[in-house]
Amino acid sequence: MLLRRFALLLAIASTSCATTPYVAPFPAALTRPGAGEAVLVRDSILIFDASGSIDRKLVFPAEKALLESFVAGMPPGTYDSALFVLGGRPRDQLPMERFDRWHLREQANRLPFGGRETPLAAVLQELGENLDRGPGRVALVIFSDGVPTRNARYVGPEQTLTAARRLLARHEGAICYHTILVGSDPRGPALLQGIAGLSECGSFHALHEIDGPEALQAFQRHIYIGPAPPPKPPAARRMTDLDRDGVDDRFDRCARTPLGARVDERGCWVIEDYVFETNSAHIADEHRDALEDVLEVLLANPELRIRLDGHTDDTGEAGYNFDLAERRASAVGAYLQSAGIDATRLRQRSFGPTRPIASNDTAEGRRKNRRVELSIIDW
Repeated sequence: MLLRRFALLLAIASTSCATTPYVAPFPAALTRPGAGEAVLVRDSILIFDASGSIDRKLVFPAEKALLESFVAGMPPGTYDSALFVLGGRPRDQLPMERFDRWHLREQANRLPFGGRETPLAAVLQELGENLDRGPGRVALVIFSDGVPTRNARYVGPEQTLTAARRLLARHEGAICYHTILVGSDPRGPALLQGIAGLSECGSFHALHEIDGPEALQAFQRHIYIGPAPPPKPPAARRMTDLDRDGVDDRFDRCARTPLGARVDERGCWVIEDYVFETNSAHIADEHRDALEDVLEVLLANPELRIRLDGHTDDTGEAGYNFDLAERRASAVGAYLQSAGIDATRLRQRSFGPTRPIASNDTAEGRRKNRRVELSIIDW
């Protein structure tokens, strides 16, 4: 695991028994998303420098106080977090786990000065090999003086920059480097500004620039908060169509239509107005195909009995409309009987204008209302 391998990279050396002064952290308000915002990180990794290049009495206490304030202000969320301590002991490290403010704050609060080496390049290399890939941003926040050492000697920034570039390349731009310069070593900015500049979403700050509640919250908003992504579209519901008429059963107003029936958007078996001559029950010769389709279904299902329901729009006198609807239903019945369908399988009924399926205020709506609808009696 990453934590164990990282621990092996820490040089074991004794540290001074001198007392480290304590600096109290400043109170930090929780960094919360506003309207239309969200926590965008999936992993928040804190890398804290407690190595021998850090001034134990002046720099380390202020750095540790900022770390404690930083943890106190981190936004609530379901992201994962980790704490790696450069120069620290194995028990000072906190492996990747679901963000737990109390646990992380306790770990930060009891961190001692380490005084060992600064294997930042090795930590970045291990992250590159072991960090899970996935959607979302990975925020690496590095508290350091920017002075990598080996055997107590300064080794320059290039090895660490190379490791940072490789980590970024492995994770296709998901990494955001945020570096915080602690101390005043003039060699520090070259490394920390260089790391921050590798990622477009990164940033570089000196400790004194964010050493206060408002500045820290602005910094953390930049790290963690952004516009909320659009909601995921609902998962497509698999259509259920038991009568196989092409209309989802959730919206099918006429269930159990026989296979091959010509249905409208409601799933109902209809003969539309265009089949008849205008204001007439006479079936137009050029539109007999619609009735042939009905005949074909009836012949394929000899036990099927139907009712032919005549409907009209509400234009004109109601008595005329009821009569026209009845004559049209009868005309369809007569056509089917002439083609060999037994009369006992057919009934007719007129509803006139009383059962519209669309608004009679438009020509299109009136056209839909003029129809002969075929209702299943028995099957």
